[in-house]
Amino acid sequence: MIESVRLHQVRSWADGSVALTPGTHIFWGENGAGKTTILEACIIAATGRSHRAGALREVIAGDGNQASIMVTVRDDGADSTDTLAQSTLGVEISRAGRAKHLLNGTPRTTAALGQRLRVAAFVPEETGLVVGAPAVRRGLLDRVASQWQRGYEATLTRYERALRQRNRLLKDALEVDGAARRAIASEMRPWTEMLITTGSEVVAGRLALLAALAPVLSATHSEVAPSEADLETHYLSREEYRHDESASECAARLAQSFDQTAETEGYQGYTLVGPHRDDIAFHVGGSDIAPTASRGQQRSLLLALLFAEITLLTDEHGHPPALLLDDAFSELDPQRREHLVARIAALPQSIITATALEDLAPGLVARATSREIQRGPQGSSVTA
Repeated sequence: MIESVRLHQVRSWADGSVALTPGTHIFWGENGAGKTTILEACIIAATGRSHRAGALREVIAGDGNQASIMVTVRDDGADSTDTLAQSTLGVEISRAGRAKHLLNGTPRTTAALGQRLRVAAFVPEETGLVVGAPAVRRGLLDRVASQWQRGYEATLTRYERALRQRNRLLKDALEVDGAARRAIASEMRPWTEMLITTGSEVVAGRLALLAALAPVLSATHSEVAPSEADLETHYLSREEYRHDESASECAARLAQSFDQTAETEGYQGYTLVGPHRDDIAFHVGGSDIAPTASRGQQRSLLLALLFAEITLLTDEHGHPPALLLDDAFSELDPQRREHLVARIAALPQSIITATALEDLAPGLVARATSREIQRGPQGSSVTA
């Protein structure tokens, strides 16, 4: 359970904190007031990544050089007097270097923080999941996998670093020839090997997640959209992986792809294969819904995925994640809102944002703790 969120120089927050208790919390206010930043901070603490920024330094306020996030959590079911059950997850973000992750003030890996806090989220950035760019679908899959599978986030981070290094070398090679080009090719070889090793582990992790999600997602989709046919997910890649392939089998396929695209990469100057190029397709009744999906179908899928995420993380770790809903109700019709309200009532803690309390179900507002977020000359703040 999240007990407090403290923000320093994070987007519109100069310095402020929000206290939380079990149950449902609603933060409401005008667009740009700073509501979403509270949820974003929780996602960063849990996963090491932001759903709104490609790099964490993008959350630093204005022209500042540093920002920090501190999220205090307590083990579910622990007595309020048990100090050992409380942890503070810190993220120190610098514009010049890598972010530093802290657990009770001690530098730790992102994975260590993620073991203390898990979240399930419904965010506007993912409403284009079906018809949007592949990066949206990869991002959601990676967010869930990072919390479901130990070691996944660290492997993904190593892959991304190797990818940046390899792409830099490929770009440099475009500007030279002869001995200089051969030297770059030699320097690039270990980065290619690292991409194959870490990339195959990322793919295997995604395939394992989709396999675990399949029955749960089918059930939650039937709950949200009982009139629609069965929902299936398919992993799309140049390598055409089977759904049950191991990391070593994925590595063999990926290595072959690197060999086949080496010459073309040399001309184009960037890496053409790997999990950063893969995608996911959603099929209903055996057909890909992307070309024809109605707005209602898209919302049903998003809600089904959210419910499946909650179920999967609960089954894996023994307790439900904190539920984060960013302006979710404006995206849903009355029937889907009822499904969501029922789920919220069954969870130990939910954090909801809205532009106005009138946008939410009256029964939900009645039992929630509601506070307004305002943005003034000194930044965002929460009213009593």
